[in-house]
Amino acid sequence: MSGGFSWSCALADPCADVTAIARLAAGPEDPETLGTYCATGALRRAAELLHLHRSSVARRLEQIAKVLEFDPTDPASPTRARLALAARRLLGD
Repeated sequence: MSGGFSWSCALADPCADVTAIARLAAGPEDPETLGTYCATGALRRAAELLHLHRSSVARRLEQIAKVLEFDPTDPASPTRARLALAARRLLGD
């Protein structure tokens, strides 16, 4: 199909958020921290589920924000981060 959409081109250059999520894989606790925070939407609850102190989760999220180049604790960001995490899983590690 000429001039049409090409999956190979689309998948060869994943969006910036998915690429940033891939960089988080260097620290194995980072994707888990981000996913748990996004699932709960609450620092305290994420800390409980991760068996960490709130300040430890907050510190991790600050480091994650530097890699992602957006703040996952911003009210609009958990959805953005969840979508990037899901896309990363679908595209494979």
